[in-house]
Amino acid sequence: MITLHLQEQEQQALTELLEREIPSLRHEIHHTDDREYREFLKARESLLEKLLGMVRAQTTATSSGASETEKRADPI
Repeated sequence: MITLHLQEQEQQALTELLEREIPSLRHEIHHTDDREYREFLKARESLLEKLLGMVRAQTTATSSGASETEKRADPI
């Protein structure tokens, strides 16, 4: 397994790219007549949705981690 460490801006850019690509794939799936190509596109869509979920989960974990750190810090 490969672990990626992304900065917040990188996570945001990756999320935006995936969010743009998935609907594009759905459109292409809908308009293709070739069954093999459609199956390929569906597998690709599934993979991209999985990646998007992983990036979103990491983004959520990162932001909640920062919130927990901020909550623990008592202002003087």
